Amino acid sequence: MFQFSQLKGEYRIENKKITFFSEVSFEVRSPEPLLIRLLGEGIWNKGVTFGNHVYTDVDLELYDYTVEERQLLIRMKSPVTVYATDLKSEKTWYFSPDEEPFCKMINDNFYRKYQAYYGIAPTSGIQLGICENSMPKKLVTRYKGTFITAWYGTYKLSGERKYLDFLYQTGLGAKNAQGFGMFEIL
Repeated sequence: MFQFSQLKGEYRIENKKITFFSEVSFEVRSPEPLLIRLLGEGIWNKGVTFGNHVYTDVDLELYDYTVEERQLLIRMKSPVTVYATDLKSEKTWYFSPDEEPFCKMINDNFYRKYQAYYGIAPTSGIQLGICENSMPKKLVTRYKGTFITAWYGTYKLSGERKYLDFLYQTGLGAKNAQGFGMFEIL
């Protein structure tokens, strides 16, 4: 299990292409230290391939951060998404933070991820709420030909400390390995 942030840096969009003018950075997190170590070694030894270009002038920083609180104020670094798919019609519905299923599906997703990683179910859930005076920002993007609706924003996240730490490492909601659900703690 892993997640990654969007690319950060100064850029311009022209003719449906993004051109960066400065340093470009991104963040990768995982609850699995071996994965992070191997990824770091691979980047250090072989660089990063982006498009048809290999970048070898790479700075690498490794952090070991642990969430110590039971209540967090978070901001999405990459948008969070949750969805349901009707198996008969194969139609997919994406939910917004102000819809009732959103928080339930975030919690259900947490349960599945935690159980898949540790082999045991968590003993309690997590709670997610929109912060007052904060309006989530919708993003619709296309990934491998499929449109995905996701949300930036500032949220309140609470639960057992070890569960919040797990989510900090793995991401919130669905499609974390596709670049969704990374948050920062404010």
